[in-house]
Formats: sequence, C-alpha cells, structure tokens
Amino acid sequence: MTPASVARALGFLTRLPVPARFFGAGEVALSDDAGSFALAGALIAVPGAVLLLIGAVFGAPPLMMAGIAVLATIALTGALHEDGLADTADGFGGGATGERRMDIMRDSAIGTYGVLAVIASVLLQVTALGALAETGVIQAAFAFVAAHTASRAAMVWHWSKTPPARTDGVAAASGQPPTTAVNAVLVGAGIVLALAAILATGVVVTALAAVAVSAATAGFSRLSGRLIGGHTGDTIGATEQIARSVMLVGLAMAA
Repeated sequence: MTPASVARALGFLTRLPVPARFFGAGEVALSDDAGSFALAGALIAVPGAVLLLIGAVFGAPPLMMAGIAVLATIALTGALHEDGLADTADGFGGGATGERRMDIMRDSAIGTYGVLAVIASVLLQVTALGALAETGVIQAAFAFVAAHTASRAAMVWHWSKTPPARTDGVAAASGQPPTTAVNAVLVGAGIVLALAAILATGVVVTALAAVAVSAATAGFSRLSGRLIGGHTGDTIGATEQIARSVMLVGLAMAA
C-alpha cells in the first residue's frame, strides 16, 4: 500500500481527478491496488463526517445531517456502488437462470427491485447514522468512517473469494486481488476500525458489528456464487452497500 496506490484507488472509487503521474508509465491492474481500498474508503467518508460535525456546531437536526452526509459520499463516488446494488437486485430478483440474471444486470435500465434496494440501503444508512448522531455527533462521525472502511474491505474479500461470473467486464479484466492485497486491506480496515469504531461505540459493540458485516459478506458471496456463479463488478458494488448498511445498523443497534 503506497500513496500512489491509494490515489489510484480513489481515482477508481470516486470522481476525484487523480493526476496521471500516479499511474506511472505502465498500466497497473486495479486488483493490485485493492489493498488500498480500506484507506480509500476512510478518506471518502471524511467529507461526510466533517459535515456531521459542522451541522452539530450550528444545531442542525442529526437526522437531516445524516442524510446530507450520506448524500455527500454518494455524490463523491458518483453512485458507483449504488448502481451495482441496483443492477444486482434486478438481476437476482428478476432472472430465472444465471444467464438471464446476468443479462438483466448488464441492462442499464433500473427496475423495481433495483429501486427498492437502493432506497432501502440509503434509508438504513441515514436512519442508523442519525440515531448514532443523536447519542453523540463525534461518535457518529467516527462510526461513519469505520463503516466506509469496513465496506471497502468487504468488497475486496468478496472479489477475491468468488470466481468471475463472466469473462468480460471491469472485474474480469482486472483479475482477482492477490493474497497480499487482501491481507493489506484487512489489516488496514482493522486499524481504522480500532481507531474509529472503537472510539465511537466501544470494543464489544464494534466487534459485534464487524461479525455482522463478515456474516453478511460471506452470505451474499455464497448467494452470488449460487445464482450467477461468482462475482461481477455489480456484485462487488452491492457487497459494499450491504456491508456499509450492516455496519452502521449494527453500531446503532448495539450502541
């Protein structure tokens, strides 16, 4: 994990303009930068966390500021993961066979399953973050950073532990993250969780939420393998949304 790999990860995960010098003369596979996804996730959460703190200074309603924080990160990422969740929900919910499910997922149109999945994800994140902000805005800001970090680690785990479901697409072209990248992202997530989530809600609560995220990620990965034979770029994005929602809800419920 280097500054250049973090910059490249941010370039992929967000709409931030990353200078060409970070990419060097040759092409670097996205999977090789997967080890930096956890730190990139923490950085992506910072603007939303800052907005939470600013809102508290001016006495803004916690739930409203939670909504603004979540929307700010969606704008920063260009709804990259929400799009993956929507496509996955449409495919898994509307297809009778693996081939048909992937055909639906390729379609840029969003159906009922996709709309409901995104609404549910955003609603859970906003209400959970709002509940945390009610008990303490600083704790909520730390929890927000922790959730974004854990969710990026979860997507790398899903990516590495399931085979590509098809031969085309970004995920297939990038290959699977090497063991070193998986280890790096897990260690990075662990460090950030120790610094952020534990400061926000305590060791026991953080551990319970992390277990819930692990279970949800493993369960979804197994479902993805059964329904389409592995992962796609859409299921990687869906994993991020599921993990982030579970982390925030777990922290809010156990806090």
